[in-house]
Amino acid sequence: MKMRKKAFTLIEIMAASAIMTIIVLGVLSITVNVLKTWNRASGQLQTYFDAGVVANIIQEDLESLKIKRDGRAWLQVAYPETVGALTGESDMDTVPMRPPQIMFYAPTLLRPRYTRDNIASAQKDAAHTAQIPGSVCAIKYQLALKSPFMESSVNPGDNESQYNAFYGFYRAVIDPKSTAMECMGETVQGYNPDPNSEDFKLALQNNVWSKTCTVIDEEGQEQAGQDLRSWALAPENLLSMNVVDLRVTFAVMYKDPDYQGGVDESPYKVAYIPPGKPLTVGKMILADEAYEIGQSGSRESVDVTSPEFRSGTLTYADVSMTCISDEGAKLMRAQMKQGTLSQDRFKELVLEYGNTVVRRIQFIAEPVE
Repeated sequence: MKMRKKAFTLIEIMAASAIMTIIVLGVLSITVNVLKTWNRASGQLQTYFDAGVVANIIQEDLESLKIKRDGRAWLQVAYPETVGALTGESDMDTVPMRPPQIMFYAPTLLRPRYTRDNIASAQKDAAHTAQIPGSVCAIKYQLALKSPFMESSVNPGDNESQYNAFYGFYRAVIDPKSTAMECMGETVQGYNPDPNSEDFKLALQNNVWSKTCTVIDEEGQEQAGQDLRSWALAPENLLSMNVVDLRVTFAVMYKDPDYQGGVDESPYKVAYIPPGKPLTVGKMILADEAYEIGQSGSRESVDVTSPEFRSGTLTYADVSMTCISDEGAKLMRAQMKQGTLSQDRFKELVLEYGNTVVRRIQFIAEPVE
């Protein structure tokens, strides 16, 4: 007798298809979650690396900070009214904090060293020194909201409305020759050496970085009469993208006016100038606010107008920088463009996609007369 071949029934086929669908969907879900985790982890590692590199550059620059007690302002930390969603005025605010503009003089190693004319002269005459003379440069750090590919404007609103605008960290360095001849020379108009005047507090902001100066472009050409307000945010000065938070706390060591000469007492005190508070350093230290840590661990206000505080010296600075990954930046930029980015959502994205690097920068040298 012939044997009849058995076949799958319709119910068996449907059951097998359902089981296979469940297995495929489960594997696909696991794969998607793994890829998301991988992308997020790799993005955080990249932001941590970028923030670390930038923090190292800041550390090298500020450690070589040049300060003299000659009546000139050598360091100024200013705060704009707003940079996009960054509007907070102190580290105690619930809103994202506005970033500082740090302006100072330093013999940085990362500076323009040659011009095309100097190199051409050196090729004709081997004894001619091609390097730009001097070492002290005018430096400005600034976090801005603008496109990394487009030229900047002196109006922040124009920069923030540029296509593909997002947060970036800029480092502008003026070569030593232009620094000595124009930024620190007799051509600077309106400079008031009175350290108690408002002009002194804003000396670097108004008398240097709001003026025009000769700069060296990427091709080694000297460009005279450049408006430093817009040039400081030129694409060539972009140091890092996706920097969404920058905070600096300065520590000032000064003589304790109540010191009685006790063995267990220290003749000095340390005061802290918190983020969000302007600072100018030259012949004396001018700050709007400072505090010290009391015995109970609470903040106690310091008289910033006292002679002891004003004649103090910078001891160190704590720099905190937060970078957000490209994925987080994409989400934040889209919501900024739609006008739906709230302060709470901003913090959520930074917490989920951001990474923070902290550096303590020691000021070893004391100011010279």
